[in-house]
Amino acid sequence: MRRNAFLVAGIAVAWIALILGMRGGALAAETPQPIRKFDLTTIQTLGRAMYEQDREAWRATDLLRAKVSDDQLKADKLHGWIVDTFADYHVVRFVHDTAGGPEAYYDVMFGKNGAQPTLAAPPNRVLTASEAAQYRARSLALANISRACTDSYNTIVLKDPERGGWLAWALAATTDPKLIMLGGHYRFTISADGKNVVQKDALSLTCRQYQRPPAGKAGFLLSNNVVSLMPLETHVFAGLSYGLTIYVGTPDGEVWKVAQGAIQSVAQDSPDPDGFAARASAGMEEHCKLIVTKNGETPPKFYVDGDAKVIEQTEHAAFTPQAPDGFAISGIACSRDDLVPSRTTTKWRRRVTISPSLIVDRVTRTVWAPSRLPMASSASA
Repeated sequence: MRRNAFLVAGIAVAWIALILGMRGGALAAETPQPIRKFDLTTIQTLGRAMYEQDREAWRATDLLRAKVSDDQLKADKLHGWIVDTFADYHVVRFVHDTAGGPEAYYDVMFGKNGAQPTLAAPPNRVLTASEAAQYRARSLALANISRACTDSYNTIVLKDPERGGWLAWALAATTDPKLIMLGGHYRFTISADGKNVVQKDALSLTCRQYQRPPAGKAGFLLSNNVVSLMPLETHVFAGLSYGLTIYVGTPDGEVWKVAQGAIQSVAQDSPDPDGFAARASAGMEEHCKLIVTKNGETPPKFYVDGDAKVIEQTEHAAFTPQAPDGFAISGIACSRDDLVPSRTTTKWRRRVTISPSLIVDRVTRTVWAPSRLPMASSASA
């Protein structure tokens, strides 16, 4: 019994030190700033609206470029577009700079009955107060990008669903059809007159890019989101734009499925591919170290040697770690870069079991227990 107690205490101390050490890198990294929060329904609605506006802007741009050459557009100082929404139709209004300030350049009208869009020069080129404010909001967003991930940024401006102003996005863009842009985006809460940034939200910490799957190949994307406990409207937008299902891991250990404009939480025991994505997300955040003893050393001392990835390795096979020559494995210590809070149900309550043969975070299903070593007491947290 005294031997078992010593082993448990020794591994417990090693485990605590390892957790602090393994988490040190993550804690020392750049800390995400708080961003404005929306509920799940609003996030989905915003993402779908962003997609619709972006899609129609590209269709409108194709119509405009079919009529006006790129050289002429440059000479006429085309500087973007805004959107006017009406009961039965909406208009993508291109804006250019003149000596008297921004003016309407061309309009592309989209009917809500599915009719083909039409391009026309506006009879009145003066922007309304609302149009001018929307255009200023767009320009303000582009002027306030802190760290650009690409040479070009697209903008989307929508009416703020909760306040009397605007939401403007500066979205990192690429002309490479093989790339998926998930990082480098910004969201701005802007005043109703379009003149002031009320809040600026960096929607990622990195310039995250992914390769698109080959044409005709079905696939999904697994990413993480460190700035929010839910997926963002940009995930909904990206899923619709690229025609992909995106799984998003969040700092509380949850995994979310973003597909066809909708968001839902998925569990590790869900049918694949949902369950596989949830387990893979946990594996991405997992860091494990082997705890070993030297053969023949009495009393035994515990050493840390070797890295391991338990969740990843046990997806389709048994976990069979190899001890260094002259050593035996006494346990394994695992930490997660995300934070898994206690739940109200036993199924989700975090419990860590410590023994000579076992250190388990049951939330992540990080389990390894060699049968040759005796089990000792366990503790729950």
